[in-house]
Amino acid sequence: MSFTKLDPLFPGYKAEISNEKLAEIIAYSLHRDFGQEASSIKAIGEMTGANLRTIKNWYDGLKVPSSVHFIQLLHASPTLRKFVLTHLFGEQFWENFDLISRAVQTTLHSDFLPGAKAKIVQNDDPINDTINLNERQKWFLLKIKNDRNKAAEDIVRHFGVSLCSAKRDIADLKKQDAIRFHGSRKTGYYEVIDLQ
Repeated sequence: MSFTKLDPLFPGYKAEISNEKLAEIIAYSLHRDFGQEASSIKAIGEMTGANLRTIKNWYDGLKVPSSVHFIQLLHASPTLRKFVLTHLFGEQFWENFDLISRAVQTTLHSDFLPGAKAKIVQNDDPINDTINLNERQKWFLLKIKNDRNKAAEDIVRHFGVSLCSAKRDIADLKKQDAIRFHGSRKTGYYEVIDLQ
């Protein structure tokens, strides 16, 4: 199959790419995430419901998937997901997305990560209370990644909440091992805990 100049372009943060280039990127992502084995094509077929010949065309960079199959591939391929999010929204968006995903994953799976502290969940606490981050907490995580000097008062100023609420948000992040405090009360700072 050949691509024509009339093929639609895939929009992006700074540039558009042709379907031909997108097909190459999808092929690269599939090879990287699933390998070269014939069984890889079958595994992708089970995930997407596409026929094996179609998947072979994706693998060879000859065709781009339909929108439904493209979304299913995004779900299955971390490499493709990273490319698309970075291409559409920029590198900073991917870094922020990755940071928040890791913080939530830390909370969900800390018992299974090497070197991570085990979580003790009280029987009377609903599990959602331990895994959900509110908007203020997500904002705070992103801010301290770029500026260590952020504190509860910054949450108060930005969101207009009470100091008690802001401190509770930060305490919850510390309890979930998403952040830690270094130094003295006066000159110390928060940092994001990276378990990778």
